[in-house]
Amino acid sequence: MRMPSGKSRVLLVLLVVYAILDILLTPPAGLETRNPALVTSLGAITLGLLFTGLALGVVSIVLLFSKPRRVPILSIIAGILFLPAVIAEQVGYFSSLRPPVAIETVEIVQTLVSLITIFVAASNYRQRVT
Repeated sequence: MRMPSGKSRVLLVLLVVYAILDILLTPPAGLETRNPALVTSLGAITLGLLFTGLALGVVSIVLLFSKPRRVPILSIIAGILFLPAVIAEQVGYFSSLRPPVAIETVEIVQTLVSLITIFVAASNYRQRVT
């Protein structure tokens, strides 16, 4: 097992932050106070994408220590999979209730982290290809 360096280390930090923020968006974290029964069917689909992105993020973290060549693509996909959930939330299609302020705040930070993750992973991928 080797420790990531350079852009891979930055990507590692971003992926860890991404995972923590994703977990904060779940009801067990305590910030989400809305009734899960009020999540729309589109909201449920975007939740599936959100958790798939979380799983890919965790897999990327593990692979950074053993097979880093695959990590940029998985990280890009993970970052993209968060975006439908936040878009559905912001346009009111996620739930019939407005999100708590804490959830909105985490979503804004998570959107920034996702976009930066996509950028860093794409840069990492280009560096590996050339």
